[in-house]
Amino acid sequence: MRKNLGTRIILALLMLVILSSYLYLQIQGYRELRLPQEQAGSLAASAPGQAVVLSQTQSASPNAAGTTLDTAELHAPAVQSKDRGSTAAPEPTVDPETPYGKALANAAAQGLPTPPDIDITSWEYTLVNGEHSIDRYEPEQLAYLHQTLAETDIQTSYNGNRCPVDLRIAEPLIAFGQGCKAAGLTVFLSSGYRSYSDQAANFQRICQNNGISDGKDSAGHYITMPAGCSEHQLALCCDITDRYYQIKNASIEQTATYQWLNEHCAEYGFVQRFPSGKEDITGVMYEPWHFRYVGVEVAEYMTENHLTLEEFLGLYGVE
Repeated sequence: MRKNLGTRIILALLMLVILSSYLYLQIQGYRELRLPQEQAGSLAASAPGQAVVLSQTQSASPNAAGTTLDTAELHAPAVQSKDRGSTAAPEPTVDPETPYGKALANAAAQGLPTPPDIDITSWEYTLVNGEHSIDRYEPEQLAYLHQTLAETDIQTSYNGNRCPVDLRIAEPLIAFGQGCKAAGLTVFLSSGYRSYSDQAANFQRICQNNGISDGKDSAGHYITMPAGCSEHQLALCCDITDRYYQIKNASIEQTATYQWLNEHCAEYGFVQRFPSGKEDITGVMYEPWHFRYVGVEVAEYMTENHLTLEEFLGLYGVE
């Protein structure tokens, strides 16, 4: 009996050792399987949004079907596909039949930079020339400026001793002239607004003095405009010189005042309206003293690309 009892005890202890060994091996295998996953989770928690990098010995584990799964793929944050999740609005398109659409196409065809996106019907861009009459147009409000800008106040009541211009260009015109004076030069606002009747009288006088009837020189360019066709009636321009000239001619371009005005006019929204070499386009003789307001953005574009107002407006379909 004692021998059988001892044998049974030994067998029981042996079975306990075997069972303990089996359980130990199972626990060790489970730990080795879970360790990479726990490390990946720990990294993700400590550095949200950062990529999880695992060594080759830690990067994969077998699934139930025997397929190797990348634990980084299992635990890294999901990235939404750009193609499926993108909500970016499509680029707006410009109607090619609109003035700006035409300007884009025409500028590209001529090798010009992208033109400004403007309302071409705004007052600054009104075209007046021998083919575009404004008839008996009168500005809504005139401003009267001191001719030498010794005084910079803006008067709105008639003053025959001052230069009249459209009120909307009074401030930029004063700034333009003051900039020239700050450079140590003199300015004289020689001629601004002229009414329809004033321009008619001016036309007749110049034609008689030059023995012509149509206001044009021998090359077919206007030296004086018929009433209704002058920018002076529009009041968005001004003849600017260094002093009073009874007769203006191309020699004015030799003055330091003209050279400063021509170089800096676009900074104040003005352009030299009738440049040399463009007479066939403007239809008007070269007038280095005549500056027209179009606003800074357009003035800079026109000046940088050597465009007349006719050429600039032509980009937008204005004929």
